Amino acid sequence: MRYSLMADITQYYPQLNELQALLSAAGEISEYKPDQARACFDHPELMSIACIGIPSRFNPWETAAFSDVDYSHHLQIIEYLSRADASAMMMLPGASLSTRAILTLGTEQQQARFFSCFEHSPAWTFFAVTEPEVGSDATAIACELTQNSQGWWLNGQKMLVGGAMRASAGLVFARYEQTHRLVMVFPEGETGRLQRELLDTFGLAGAALTRLTMTNLRVREDDILGHERRGLQQGLSALSKVFERHRPMVAAMALGTTYGLLEALETRPLPAAAHRWVACQWRKYHALYQQMLALAEGYRACQQQYAQTSRLKLSATRLAEETASHLPHWLATEDWLEETFLRKRYRDSFAFEYMEGTSNIHLLNSFRVPEIQGGQRHVVP
Repeated sequence: MRYSLMADITQYYPQLNELQALLSAAGEISEYKPDQARACFDHPELMSIACIGIPSRFNPWETAAFSDVDYSHHLQIIEYLSRADASAMMMLPGASLSTRAILTLGTEQQQARFFSCFEHSPAWTFFAVTEPEVGSDATAIACELTQNSQGWWLNGQKMLVGGAMRASAGLVFARYEQTHRLVMVFPEGETGRLQRELLDTFGLAGAALTRLTMTNLRVREDDILGHERRGLQQGLSALSKVFERHRPMVAAMALGTTYGLLEALETRPLPAAAHRWVACQWRKYHALYQQMLALAEGYRACQQQYAQTSRLKLSATRLAEETASHLPHWLATEDWLEETFLRKRYRDSFAFEYMEGTSNIHLLNSFRVPEIQGGQRHVVP
């Protein structure tokens, strides 16, 4: 039985009901008519939500309602919209993982250059770390930034990069000598030197996962973030902060997807055992929702929450998978065969596992404890 332990986010943003309906409409056609699905996003407040995190001075798509959204409300908005279709939400243009790294490491000039793509129309951006042979192990990457008398060059391959097919700007994490750098990349006009290949996906197809191949891609020195700082420390530190703040967003999408699946089950005739199971799933959902809000409050208080973030992402992902795995068993055969949209959300539920770290990574992170050094808390492996 569904019940509420928290304030409904629509009390603060009543327009979310209309925006959720737009995402549902987009999601129903997204897998076979992606261009028509994107046309459903032509709504100023939906674009404003997509661009949350981009500073006002660079963000012409900001609306009054969503001009100053705190982290807690942002997570709740993501969760609420994901109840309709998380995959469709991932099709939206706007801020990406790269936004926080640009704001952390970039100069004012670099920020202005990166966000200039939003000046005339909503734009997509990307953050490229994962590689074919080493995954997301940042210390083992092969993509390389080099310098010679003719300038700076980027060579290598990145995999599973979300949103890169349509992106106007992105960040690439690369090795430079014995350090690492984050490099701004602008794909337009770089067809031969920067190749983009859309990858087949089984779930969350809205992410448009892409393979990037860079072959002697010329880079301006001004496009290297934090070039004057210690490379390894600044690069890995930026990565850690980016993922730590983005993982709760993935958890929010997984929770929203779980909500949508449980709501769908409640509208159909179920055996008594299934009703008891659904009630148990709702209790788990609400417990994790409260953990998400507590995590957001910790960030507001400037607390480092590396382990808690991993635990939330791990638990929310498992709940979505656990809920989805019961659908074929609890639903009538006719419902399961006829509900193509429900089967799509079933597939989406198993894709959160591969966003911002798999379960094995988060199991390790969940048992790390903070150590205080020089008045600051550091995660101890």
